[in-house]
Amino acid sequence: MESEILNFIQSHPVINLFLIIGAGVVVGKIKIGNIDIGSVTGVLLVGLIAGHFKFTVPTAALNIGFILFIYCVGVQAGPRFWGTIKQDGGRYLILALVTAVSALALALAFARAFDFEQGYAPGLLAGALSSTPTLVAAKDTLAQGLKLSEGLTTPEVLANISASYAITYVFGMAGLIIFIASIPKIFRIDLHQESQKLSEAAWIRTSRVSEEAIEVVETPTVRVYRVENEEMVNRELDDREYSLHANVSRIKRDGEVFAPDYAPKFQLGDLVALVGAQAAHDHALEIFGPEIFDEELLQRSIETKSIILSKKTFEGKTIAEMNFTVEDNCMLLRLTRAGMDLPCRPDLKIRRGDVLLFSGTKYHLQILAERIGFAESRWQQTDLVTFAFGIALGLLIGLPSFDLGGTRIGLGSAGGVLVSGIAFGMLNSHNLLVGRLPTAARSILMELGMLLFIVGVAVNAGTTIVETFLIAGVKLVLLGAVVTVVPVLVCFFIGRYLLKMNAALLMGAVTGSLTSSGALHQINKSAQSTLPTLGYVGAYAFANVLMTIAGSVAMRI
Repeated sequence: MESEILNFIQSHPVINLFLIIGAGVVVGKIKIGNIDIGSVTGVLLVGLIAGHFKFTVPTAALNIGFILFIYCVGVQAGPRFWGTIKQDGGRYLILALVTAVSALALALAFARAFDFEQGYAPGLLAGALSSTPTLVAAKDTLAQGLKLSEGLTTPEVLANISASYAITYVFGMAGLIIFIASIPKIFRIDLHQESQKLSEAAWIRTSRVSEEAIEVVETPTVRVYRVENEEMVNRELDDREYSLHANVSRIKRDGEVFAPDYAPKFQLGDLVALVGAQAAHDHALEIFGPEIFDEELLQRSIETKSIILSKKTFEGKTIAEMNFTVEDNCMLLRLTRAGMDLPCRPDLKIRRGDVLLFSGTKYHLQILAERIGFAESRWQQTDLVTFAFGIALGLLIGLPSFDLGGTRIGLGSAGGVLVSGIAFGMLNSHNLLVGRLPTAARSILMELGMLLFIVGVAVNAGTTIVETFLIAGVKLVLLGAVVTVVPVLVCFFIGRYLLKMNAALLMGAVTGSLTSSGALHQINKSAQSTLPTLGYVGAYAFANVLMTIAGSVAMRI
């Protein structure tokens, strides 16, 4: 009976595919200490076991998976790609380039020194850095008709890539997190103190921009006051002497409730619903009069709204220069870039494609959204037309190639789709009607694409994983550890001693150059701050592109 069930499942590749993904995600929820195994590792492990027992999955799943993943990576990087280069991308580009080049050089040197078969080098590189784009590019390069070493077939080279990746991946993922988290201790760096220095320096620089430029961290509340101060009659709240850094959401006069103009004039007996922080409410008692309870006005509470910055006018301006609290009567609560929450420091430069979460009245939030971009909630539908044609265009871009020494050279599917994704990501940040791919949709497509791809890799590797491990397993694990550790140290030394970067930003940039969000979490935890995330996002914009190129190069040399 058991053999019949096993034979039934083995004969249905599509069922196998989703069983492996489901089981892998469950395994990925397991924690080892403070480290999550993660869905990618879980699917990889389950897929290896399935492959060893001769389970199969559709080949198309691997191809579709890597196309979805790479295109979404490009779309995510697009809005900030050129902005990062123009504004402060020089040092982040250097760090990402150093990491990719040093890791690539080591992988190629080891492959030659130990006489590994073709395919081991890119697999070693991808696994040691736990880099899916590297693996995608290597497999795509092989599919282009690469010249093979004598005596090897395409399936054998593919198996070498997959097996070496699987063997080196575990340390590349978990070992990287542990090693990066230990660097501050090894070099006696207090990341918390470094983050504080960065914050203090930012405040000193930006405090000259505006006397009223402050970093808002307190969520505003709404309260109601009766106007009993005769000095407020026919006066405007935004007169300099009455400035509250707050806004009036509603006024009740003679039983009638209305939304005031931007600078309302008051009458004795008005009931004023005021939105602001605690300091504003303390001052309001002196300006208006006593606080009262009015259910009708209090029910008209403040709202929160996510607004996407799309206007070119505001590209590169700092939060202090925008001064949303005073200029727009709205409070900035959070800023998200490329799926990462950034610290809302006064000197943080905003960029097109940023998602800013504000609180304020419905009226003021609507005005603000029209001024700087558009409300995210208005554009939750994916532009499937652009999505489909964008991928098709990327695949066409990847088709042209030329012959060099018997090898076909070209961007390939991975490179073409990545370029197309970056282009449409940039286009969407300029024109919200084109290429719309909401964050939630992009995240699920990216993760699903990655898991589909990893299933194909794992099942293929599982067929030879035991033999490969017996032949070169221990050697691969040790060499993979070197490829993981050395680029991190090189990147750290260059950033610390040549580029003179703040340690908190630098450690974030190191994790970004390796595209390791798990390592970033540990660094943020050590710093007791989210400031390292700024460095992560800066380096991440280049790292995905460079790691993709590295995978292709490793396969060709």
